[in-house]
Amino acid sequence: MGFEFLRRVHRTSIISGLVLFSVASTYLGFTVGASLALGCLWSLANIFVIEILVKQVTTPGPTNRLRVTLVFLVKVPALYGIGALLLSTGFFSIKGLVLGFSWPLAVIVLKVLGLAIVRANARKAISETVRP
Repeated sequence: MGFEFLRRVHRTSIISGLVLFSVASTYLGFTVGASLALGCLWSLANIFVIEILVKQVTTPGPTNRLRVTLVFLVKVPALYGIGALLLSTGFFSIKGLVLGFSWPLAVIVLKVLGLAIVRANARKAISETVRP
């Protein structure tokens, strides 16, 4: 699993987040739907910035420490400040925000479980065909 996995997580989270937004907006109200969507976008932005930091640190060759420090110093106050603002305004649903914050993480867990099941089934199929 490399950075392509994170791109698939982003894509799946956005598509399923839009579906969740429309369902939540329809049945629970627009405030809950908007909270869920904003929480999901915040979490995806956080994962994206972490991906940038990991790429900067793990690429072969000299690491640009100034760039890593700047990305980190922008990420923490800006991103977590926005998250705190979303939680403290009182306009957004806390439950919707928490669900949105955790949705991409749930997508990661479900994708990993699905991959594990597919690999286990493939190993089982291979071992059954090899036996005489």
